[in-house]
Amino acid sequence: MQYLEIVAKIHHRSAEEIYPILCDFDSYPNNSQAVHSITNQVLSDRRTVSTWEVDFRGGVMSWTEEDLFDPSNYTISFNQIEGDVEHFCGQWKAQNQKDGCLILFLAEFDMGIPSLSQILDPIAIQALQENITAIIRGLFGEEVEFLPVKVSSLETQAPDKLAVA
Repeated sequence: MQYLEIVAKIHHRSAEEIYPILCDFDSYPNNSQAVHSITNQVLSDRRTVSTWEVDFRGGVMSWTEEDLFDPSNYTISFNQIEGDVEHFCGQWKAQNQKDGCLILFLAEFDMGIPSLSQILDPIAIQALQENITAIIRGLFGEEVEFLPVKVSSLETQAPDKLAVA
């Protein structure tokens, strides 16, 4: 199982401004070439099921996830229901900072092919990082400052590294 954390800072914007933009999945394909399509099924004010098709090394990766929106904490939690990988879950978070807002993308995933994990995991990490960076830059422009990316294997971490509701 792999863990990826991407943090971007947007100066002079608040979580109150950023969060609704993050929640507007329908705008992602218009703002990032990495996202081919997203379809949403609204289940309630705070819960959707979305199906994604994104770039993956010259091909397309697709999955369906359940999305839980928590506007009071500026978070979107997601958990894959079905798709091209064995396991994929995580969160988007917006956090107010002194002079702007941080956007955090936290994810854990398992490609589901243990015998090829040493080959596939680095490719998947790079593709996910490129796609999320492209989405954030597409949504918020060149004013985004990316902080160092954190990548780790959850087998070497505490078991509850990423708690997703």
